[in-house]
Amino acid sequence: MDISTLTLMFTGLSLGMLHAFDADHIMAVTSLSAKRSSPRQIAFFCGRWALGHGATVMLLAILFIAFDWHLSEQASLWAERFIGVLLLSVGLFLAYRFIHPNAGLKITTHQHADGTKHTHIVEVSKPHRSHLPVSVGIVHGVAGSGPLLAVLPALIAKSSSLGILYVVLFSIGVLLSMLCFGLLLGFAQSLLYDRSETLFRYAKGILGLATALLGFVWLKGTF
Repeated sequence: MDISTLTLMFTGLSLGMLHAFDADHIMAVTSLSAKRSSPRQIAFFCGRWALGHGATVMLLAILFIAFDWHLSEQASLWAERFIGVLLLSVGLFLAYRFIHPNAGLKITTHQHADGTKHTHIVEVSKPHRSHLPVSVGIVHGVAGSGPLLAVLPALIAKSSSLGILYVVLFSIGVLLSMLCFGLLLGFAQSLLYDRSETLFRYAKGILGLATALLGFVWLKGTF
């Protein structure tokens, strides 16, 4: 294995690890995972986002290399706009939950055999959206700097197999960074919640406003 091949492989892994920390990636996974309760759950959420992102970049690279395809500017533009709408929507939802903390809760009452009544406040169950982080990762894989950083170097590699290897390492880099970020985010959220539930709630409200602002600026930049 020559030095140029090693350099390309190292570049793919390094750029993938850096690419994971793009502002839209971080804000999206942070906001969407705000309701997760443990570092493990948040890391798993971030990992699924990275898998969706990596699978999309891999598919694009294979299509571009094998069939000499090109992602149209129009398709990339609409993907960018969708990211802006997504960030704006998630941010506004977090802000709404900050203003209405009891939204999604209901009061239930049941009676025991001895006639004693108990009242509980429970969260209204919602369908489990395990596909959400993967779906968001797929969109991020099409838009932004992902195709530029992952696919273009693969196209100029000495061989198709080397180009695919570059994209695989790029995706592994994204996955490693996201798993580490998810664990750190989870520990930070747990620490903040243990210290003060009120402070944790305000932090989520601020995060919602920041995410909505980024979404607005992001969306405005596509027009």
